[in-house]
Amino acid sequence: MPELPEVETITKLLRPIVVSRKIIGIDILRKTTILGEPEVFVKNLVGESFTDITRVGKFLIFHLTNNKVFLSHLRMEGKYFELDEEEENTQFARVVFHLDNKKKICYDDSRCFGIMKLTDEARWRQEKEIAQLGPEPFDIDDVTFLINRTKRTSLPIKSTLLDQTLLTGLGNIYVDEVLYATKIHPLTPAKLISKDQWEDIVKESKRILKEAIKAGGSTIRSYHPGKDIDGNFQTYLHAYGHKDDDCERCHHPMRFIRVNGRGTTFCPICQIKKGLPISVGIFGLIGSGKTEVLKQFKEEGFATASSDEVVAQLYKREDIVKLVNKAFNLSFTDAVDKSVLRLHLANNPGDKKKLERLIHPYVKEEVASFIKLHSLSAVEVPLLFEARMEGMFDVLIALDADDKIRYERVISRNAATGDFLTFINQINNSKFIRNKRKADFVLTNNASHEDLRKAVKKIINTLLNRRN
Repeated sequence: MPELPEVETITKLLRPIVVSRKIIGIDILRKTTILGEPEVFVKNLVGESFTDITRVGKFLIFHLTNNKVFLSHLRMEGKYFELDEEEENTQFARVVFHLDNKKKICYDDSRCFGIMKLTDEARWRQEKEIAQLGPEPFDIDDVTFLINRTKRTSLPIKSTLLDQTLLTGLGNIYVDEVLYATKIHPLTPAKLISKDQWEDIVKESKRILKEAIKAGGSTIRSYHPGKDIDGNFQTYLHAYGHKDDDCERCHHPMRFIRVNGRGTTFCPICQIKKGLPISVGIFGLIGSGKTEVLKQFKEEGFATASSDEVVAQLYKREDIVKLVNKAFNLSFTDAVDKSVLRLHLANNPGDKKKLERLIHPYVKEEVASFIKLHSLSAVEVPLLFEARMEGMFDVLIALDADDKIRYERVISRNAATGDFLTFINQINNSKFIRNKRKADFVLTNNASHEDLRKAVKKIINTLLNRRN
């Protein structure tokens, strides 16, 4: 979605094109673009001339003679193009303004979310679309009202900053950038943001927006601010769009999650979440010590779950049994027999990925429900990244150990399945090596059980200190 810098760029681009030009005709090609009666919109504006274009938040304000005004919000994909009168309209033209200089302005909107609304100079600031907007960062000198508005909200700061009634002008891209600059985790509850942090948010918002406006905005996906015009600020983005890239400050891989449905990229080391809930994902190869770590989290008051146990319960469900039978041409009745399935996978190693694609969505759903129920939770998920569950947890812990030590542990646990489990480890080893650097904490479990407990206790204390 075009954000404040993009809309400011559009304002500057359009102003010299339309100011002093008279509208001699308007084609409404999609009536729902107009809030109100399209016929009234056309009747009131034809014959008028543009006197100025201003901006409030992400709204374009078109000022015309005789005190006429119309508001325009581009939403996801709205764009304005200047064309010669004889040229064909743009592909997704929704409203076309014909001007008195043999030019026309096409409002193009492939997603059809943009709107226009007729008003006048006396009323446009009171229109609900404008009146409900909070101040822009540029207009804030005192953050007291931000603190007062958010001191009781547990909403994540990312969602709070996207609320245009609190603060207008920051969209998804620039909120990620502001939070990265201020080292604030996007899931931190807004009520825990201190006065100093609010002042940093406002300060960095002003700086980042000014730099983005100077650069012409950001070109993201299909958005461009005008014909043959590209924003350049995307080359200066430090967080947005940098999933798995190394953080410029600490060189830890950046992490991607969704916050209330909005894609969010941040550094899990520089931007530490404060407050509850705290959810921990534990992953590693078989025999690395994940179960022991999970037990210790339970001892320290965390609600715990194991994805292996979740799978075991799923294998008892009638619908899952039917899916497995159909997928692998097997004939289980009341439940999936893991030993039989294990033998099938040993003889058909290519089916391992197929089984994961089948089962992982159900595991993910069960684990998500578990996390929601508890303020402190820890879940053992060996194939965390393969199941695409890394974004569900606040903290990731990777368990590692030497190959020989893992093998000895697996054999001592169950000699009959030891070779098969070692084979599974060999398949997953390269992925684990690639993904363990993305963890917040990496534990190398080659020493004594007591050494492991001390290391885990240190992590737990660190996490518990983040509650307030």
